[in-house]
Amino acid sequence: MEKTLHLLIMYTMLVLMLLLIRKGRKDKRGLFLAAYALIEVITNGIDSVTLWGGNEIYNLFPSIRFMAKPFTLLWVPLFYFYVKSCFSTEFKWKKKYLLHLLPFGLFFFFFLVLNITKGTTSIAEKSFQFGSLENNSLYAIDFGIRFQYLFYNTLLILQLVYIERNIKLDKSPGNLNSSIKWLRLIVYGYAIACLGAILVFILFHFNWELAGKINQFSILYFFIFFFVIFYVTITEKSINTKKNSKHSPETNISMNNIIERLTILFEKDQIYLNPELSLSQLALLMNEKERDISQSINTLKQRNFKDFINSYRIMHACDLLKNNKDLAVYEVMFESGFNTKGPFNNAFKKITGLTPSEYRNCIEEE
Repeated sequence: MEKTLHLLIMYTMLVLMLLLIRKGRKDKRGLFLAAYALIEVITNGIDSVTLWGGNEIYNLFPSIRFMAKPFTLLWVPLFYFYVKSCFSTEFKWKKKYLLHLLPFGLFFFFFLVLNITKGTTSIAEKSFQFGSLENNSLYAIDFGIRFQYLFYNTLLILQLVYIERNIKLDKSPGNLNSSIKWLRLIVYGYAIACLGAILVFILFHFNWELAGKINQFSILYFFIFFFVIFYVTITEKSINTKKNSKHSPETNISMNNIIERLTILFEKDQIYLNPELSLSQLALLMNEKERDISQSINTLKQRNFKDFINSYRIMHACDLLKNNKDLAVYEVMFESGFNTKGPFNNAFKKITGLTPSEYRNCIEEE
């Protein structure tokens, strides 16, 4: 059963990887999944070959299993970046993200040095000898993967909780690159899969008889889970494209009308100076649905409701700091529609890049 599952995973991943690479040219999510699938093809492919071919494969390529092992440390980081790209349409690869690949790099370099200094035949033999450096190194990677499961799943769940909390506060999904339902599926679904893998690792460690059957179930779950993700990513258009396609000319006219009315309320009536102003209050004032107002701001202004209000408040604060030099910063805060110092400073720095005091000092220096 395990051999069949490995072969099924290998060939399925190979097909999906090719489709994802093609998709990934226009979709970052597809590109990260393609990279993940590539590593799965390499690692599971070698496992499948060795499962079927046995020691004869090792005679031809003595250290193939040993040198392929560090690549498994790329599984979790690559999936993490896939989810990050789903969290935000503004996600971009940064050099600092290379730190996530450091465990793989260190182990691969270490294994390469061992392979060169000790020879491929010796490596192949000692990798199966319990207590040897080679065998312990392989075990260290297995342990490291489980640590990655715990660490990265914790990060993803915390980020998802943060996004959900912001949605409840702002009544707006912001710049998500996937629906919130899809994010819940991939984050919590992956967490369940990883917990199953950790459980299997523990059961094998204590030589429990059920470990083999649970491992088969865990592999099958992983396969179904990722097949669903790959299939949806390949067949689905990006969420932004979907949103745009749903916007009929009538919808666009309605959104423009809402923004025009909002602009009048904000620029002429300055309703943003009310610190208690909320989306629900604004909806009652305009006789519009909260969802329609939020969607109009997201689509046409490329920001959520909170940031939209704060942009007006901070512009007002800047005018006060510039034209009323005798006015204390805390008075400017209240006059601009803020009740507390923290949100005021955070919003001010987010928009201007400076704190209110720094902004005032720059004006005075001029």
